[in-house]
Formats: sequence, structure tokens, C-alpha cells
Amino acid sequence: MNIQKNIPLAQYTTFKTGGPADFFCEVNTKNDLVECFEWIKNNKKDFYILGGGSNLLINDLGFRGIVIKINNTNISWEGSRSAVGAGTSLISLINEAKKNNLGGLEWAFGIPASLGGAVRNNAGAFGYDMAGVVKAVTIFDANKEEFFSIPQNRCDFTYHKSVFHNNPGWILWEIEISWENSDGKTIQKNIANFVERRKADQPLEFPSAGSFFRNPQLSRLSDVRQEGLIKSFVENELDKSHDDQKKKGIEKEIRNKINKNNLIPAGFLIESAMLKGKTIGGAQVSNKHANFIINTGNAKTEDVVILASIIKQKVRTKFAIQLHEEVEYVGF
Repeated sequence: MNIQKNIPLAQYTTFKTGGPADFFCEVNTKNDLVECFEWIKNNKKDFYILGGGSNLLINDLGFRGIVIKINNTNISWEGSRSAVGAGTSLISLINEAKKNNLGGLEWAFGIPASLGGAVRNNAGAFGYDMAGVVKAVTIFDANKEEFFSIPQNRCDFTYHKSVFHNNPGWILWEIEISWENSDGKTIQKNIANFVERRKADQPLEFPSAGSFFRNPQLSRLSDVRQEGLIKSFVENELDKSHDDQKKKGIEKEIRNKINKNNLIPAGFLIESAMLKGKTIGGAQVSNKHANFIINTGNAKTEDVVILASIIKQKVRTKFAIQLHEEVEYVGF
């Protein structure tokens, strides 16, 4: 096990900001992980588990402790199920599944995350989420220094959350995935479709952490305010369609989706607060998708934090809704 010192962390994040970790360790095996936590216990250091780096914001001053990067990328197949190392990237996993004519995760192609991070945060898109494919998770309990497994129904998956948020000492090591039998041509077609939808709606050409804020729950608002927001959102979406015959179907689809999820898109609220293009230093609210804060080239984490604070204030003033970050702040 090789523990390094003063390793810059920006290179490991999709935002490309943040300072160094005092200590840094990459683990490839269970023994590596056990040894690393023995070192942590002996040296009394804080730790942070790094996945694909796509959902976090690291302090410009770095992290005062040890950052552990999980590099377990082993994959074993048994029929339509697979046991996958938590460090495996979603893109490489989907490509491997395609070779075996197995699908069901194509919607996640393009998310720059590790499987472990995606499961921990119950990553989702286009009406799908990780809860729909996970069957079991093997965990390292840092407190007891032992491995154990839990089934899907003990993961407590909800909107972008799981049981792992309430148990920071539980480190994902391996995930059992259930796949759908398919064929390479169909899988590739599905991948291409989802990639095109991402390109159309998201500023993929800039570094970012993905969706920055969680979509607020409508149930916390009065019925009158709920209907007002839904009506405004529907009108906003209908304005994007120039086909009058399709508008009625689009309105029904939007309302059904909102009623099912009980969520209003944060991006709509931010856009309605006239914040698209708002810039602080090198950080900017994307003109393409208002729930993306992008690094235009020289952003510091401080720029992002200030901009996020302004967004929260403006949305709170206009809608009396408190936005909450989806990204994780590290080293603050």
C-alpha cells in the first residue's frame, strides 16, 4: 500500500477545482482497504472516499486527511447478473455488458461516475435510477473493519439518496447488478439515443459536477402555490414545442411526471429567477441548463460556492423555496 502526500485533487474531479489532499491512497484489493484503515486508525486521520469525482466540490485549501480512491474494477458474470467492483466506471461497465448482450443501464451512459458513487447517490436520469438494477451491495464497515453484504431492500434508495448517506463508515466495495437480455445493436441504439438527449440539454463541453441542486419537493408548498408552479413550468416547456398538435400530449406527460415524482425541476426555478449566464469569476450558470454550474476555464471552488449562494438566495426570494445542493462539499 502506497500512501502519497500533498496530491492535487482537481485532476480527480469533473469540476477541475480544489486543492490537495494531505494524504492520498489508491486501493485495488480488500487487503489494501483493510491496511489503509489500519493506517487511518493509527494516525487518527479523517478520510474521504473518492469515486469518479463527478458529484463533489473540493475546497480550494484541499482536504486535511486522507483521500482514498477505490480502484476495484473487477467484473464477474453469471447469466444476466454480474458482480462489479465499486471503482468501475459506468461507461466501461455498460460497454462490457453490451459485449454480453445485456442491457438496462444504457440511460447512465455519459455519467462520469464510478459505480460505487452512482449507487451511493442513487444516480438517475430519464426516469431511471440505480435502485432499478442493484440487487445487493458488498460493504466494508470502517468501524468494525469487516466486509458484509446487504440486499437491495436494505439500501433504502430514495431520490438521489441511500442508506450509505447515513452510514459514512460503510464503504461500497462490490455491487451485484441484474441485467436485461438484449442484443448489441439494440443496446448501442439506446446508448446513442440517451447520449443525444444529454448533448441537447447539458453543457457537456465544460467541466461541471452535473446537476448542482436537488429538485425541490412540491408537497412542502400549499396547493395553490403548487398549481401555480406546475402551470408556469408546463407553459415554459410548451413554449419549446412549435407543434400545436403535440402540445396537449406534452402537457399531460409533464403533469403526470410531476405528480408521480412530486418534484419541480431546480433548473426551471433558477432559469425563472433570471440567473442563466450569471458569472462569478470562472464559474457560470450554464445558458444551456440552469441547474449546471460550469467551470469556464479558470474557476476556483470559491467562485462556485459564492455563485451557488447567490442562486439559493434569488430562488428563495422569488419562490420562497430553499434549494439544497446535490453535490457534496469536501474539505469545508
